[in-house]
Amino acid sequence: MQSGRMWLSLRSYREGEDAHCHGFHQAVLPVDGVMDLRVGDAGGSIADRRGVMIMRGARHVFRTRGANRFIVLDMLPGEALPAVQRSPFFDLDETLVELTRYASGELVSGGLGAGEKFHLAALIAGKIRRCLAVPGGLAAPERVSGPIDRAIGVMRARHAERLTMAEVAGAAGLGVSRFHDVYRRETGRTPAEMLADIRLDCAEDLLERTRLPIAEIALLVGFSEQSALTRSLRRRRGTTPRALRRGGV
Repeated sequence: MQSGRMWLSLRSYREGEDAHCHGFHQAVLPVDGVMDLRVGDAGGSIADRRGVMIMRGARHVFRTRGANRFIVLDMLPGEALPAVQRSPFFDLDETLVELTRYASGELVSGGLGAGEKFHLAALIAGKIRRCLAVPGGLAAPERVSGPIDRAIGVMRARHAERLTMAEVAGAAGLGVSRFHDVYRRETGRTPAEMLADIRLDCAEDLLERTRLPIAEIALLVGFSEQSALTRSLRRRRGTTPRALRRGGV
């Protein structure tokens, strides 16, 4: 998928060793199988919850073992984070694991349109940046429990859908009432507030980076219509879609 700045794909590599470099940054996230990789003096394996960000022009040698599948995100230079230069490898937190699984399934089924694919690529890129921002390339430890982290991952991955709190609570393994209480105790906010902010963050990104119609962006990020997005932005962020667009592309 090409967005002008990012390409998101699901790839498999034939077994054996290869080496090359390219004119864009590339993140590789594991789905199935193992890839052994060396980028400069740094070496590691891409598997389970371990990913890598390869900077533009960096020669890398890689070898895969048996059947494999990886989510690959190619990004033009302006999309990378300086922290990548310290360590190309990073750990995937629960949210990025959920996003990777979701992307894999959607790319196999071919169910996403071009705008939705760009939106998904932007979400994954943003999460990778946050994982890489921690010294050593490790994801920041979450200050919430595993069940709540899983729920947040579902909200991030599926926020564009008609997602119910029963589904989110189910991901946490809790009933709706219990989930609401635990979520509020651990985060200081409600799940509905979190879901609204996820949608608004994504809407702001699309408004500033793209020329997609505002009505289309509203639907892509999970709002029922453009006016619902406008009301939420004005109430929660003190701005409007048109004001954000004027300050972006």
